[in-house]
Amino acid sequence: MRSLRTAAPTLAAAALLTGAAVAAPDPQVLGLWKIEQARAAPLPHKLNARIDFRPDGELVAHGGCNSITGRYTLDGNTLKLGALAVTRKVCPDALMEQEDRVISALERAAHARVPPHGLLELKDELGTVMLRGSRVDAAPAQ
Repeated sequence: MRSLRTAAPTLAAAALLTGAAVAAPDPQVLGLWKIEQARAAPLPHKLNARIDFRPDGELVAHGGCNSITGRYTLDGNTLKLGALAVTRKVCPDALMEQEDRVISALERAAHARVPPHGLLELKDELGTVMLRGSRVDAAPAQ
């Protein structure tokens, strides 16, 4: 299996072969994240709230109730999400409200980055943080 850090240059090379001038995607964004905050508020039910930026351009997420899937491109830190498909399971109101915030944050996201503090940040066009996440597979601090 290819590592996430080696997949990013491959994605950029594929784009160059098609004639598109793109920056290499930020490899720090790739991978599985636990969603901590959406639309400026912490998530009360974080257990199943996650987002996975897969190296092949597939986005797989869970807002706490339903599964969310779609395609994305990452040009440097510029994020473009395709249409999102969401399962339609009915859950308690609190989970549905949380999930609505997660989906809304994803729909507004225009930039993805991992600043020095190590949390994933998805920001809108104005630079407002729409979603924050912590890496699931992070190595323990030494």
